Amino acid sequence: QTFDPYHKWLGIRDPQRPPNHYRLLGLELYECDDEVIRDAATRQVTYIKRYQTGPYRDDCLSILGEINAARAAARP
Repeated sequence: QTFDPYHKWLGIRDPQRPPNHYRLLGLELYECDDEVIRDAATRQVTYIKRYQTGPYRDDCLSILGEINAARAAARP
């Protein structure tokens, strides 16, 4: 069994990888409130940063980049 950081860290079981921006941020599809989007991105980044120094550092850095891109893409 391979390590799946989306599932283990974010609870995302969807087979689509990477998940869409909203799913990655833990938001409803097409959320348009900028404050909600910003807060969701901050929450995800804060949580994922816990893994920066562990054995899955590269996965962590990759997902952090995806979260930042998701925040920019999800903004109205």
